[in-house]
Amino acid sequence: MELPTSSRVEKHKAKSLPLGQQIARYLLLGLVTLAGAAMMIIVVLGVLFFSGETAEFIYMNF
Repeated sequence: MELPTSSRVEKHKAKSLPLGQQIARYLLLGLVTLAGAAMMIIVVLGVLFFSGETAEFIYMNF
């Protein structure tokens, strides 16, 4: 087994992005996450309200 030399170690180091790009990336990931959560909520509420059993569901559980 061969130990990695310094040139190999430098090749495998993670390249860090500039701070502005990191912030933009995290904002984009957060936006995608919030959009996905909103879509799931919209689908669930759509199924509830357009299934015809909304009033019974509301009175039964609340």
